[in-house]
Amino acid sequence: MTHQLQRLLHTTTNPVADYQTGPQRQLLAPAVHTGVAPIKTLASGIVRMPGFHHALPHMHARSEITIFVAHGLVASLVGDELEHLFIHSPHSIMTIGAGVPHVGVNLSAEVATVFEARTDPAFNEDVERVPRLDTLAVARVAQAQNDFRNGAFKERLQSASWSSAVWTVDDN
Repeated sequence: MTHQLQRLLHTTTNPVADYQTGPQRQLLAPAVHTGVAPIKTLASGIVRMPGFHHALPHMHARSEITIFVAHGLVASLVGDELEHLFIHSPHSIMTIGAGVPHVGVNLSAEVATVFEARTDPAFNEDVERVPRLDTLAVARVAQAQNDFRNGAFKERLQSASWSSAVWTVDDN
């Protein structure tokens, strides 16, 4: 292998070995990031959510994230008042822009596993908690989990569809 290729190629054979709890109360296993490779703009890792767990309200101040649901049924509460609810089943992909408040929610008792890629080269360095949404998050999470238990999302989860939502953040 050439020296040039060695600088550009990095593999991780067991990225789920060391989960750590981030400030957003998620179990994170960073895989490729500045700590292990010469990353300049993109890092990746695995997030595990125990049954019925939810993250604390947070945003990624400077980075965009793309989330791929590998296992489980999860929801995202998104927006300045966590007013928008998106449901994700396995193989769902979602992107959240920089500065957008959100909360990840495990809707069921089974562990959910998602793969995340972030434009934060350190993987979790630019996370900022949004504590003003803590009380609201608890209520919205409880409602989403209750709605799921009562079958409110059954139709959405059974039909494959593509949807798109665009979020902008007012810098003022």
